[in-house]
Amino acid sequence: MKPAILMLALLGIWPFSSGTEYHISGSRVVPAATAKLKVEQDKQNGNTKIDLKVEHLAKPSSLTPPANVYLVWVQPRGGAPEKEGALGVDDDLKGELKAVTVQKDFDLLVTAENSEAATYPSSVQIFQTHVTAT
Repeated sequence: MKPAILMLALLGIWPFSSGTEYHISGSRVVPAATAKLKVEQDKQNGNTKIDLKVEHLAKPSSLTPPANVYLVWVQPRGGAPEKEGALGVDDDLKGELKAVTVQKDFDLLVTAENSEAATYPSSVQIFQTHVTAT
């Protein structure tokens, strides 16, 4: 009888626990930085929702060499990187970016850039992880 109750309880929670979380450590450029990435597939159109939250991320102007902005990129396997937006950092060294992509299998990159107008990621990578959205 108890296994049946447990199964019913899990089924009641299951529809609300969608998505996958990734925990990412900062690169050698910002070793104290951490990130939590949540991805989930939109059930209506199949797009991938991205919610990236960072902590302990130094402001880009304090890097060596200094930068002006952090940019978030999605790079599909075998494809060119696509800029998703700028990742701001507040006075508590926290930031968040929400975006939507049509990609399902990609690398997520955060880079330090001199300008939001950058068209390709610089070599100064802050975070990188591989994502497979299901």
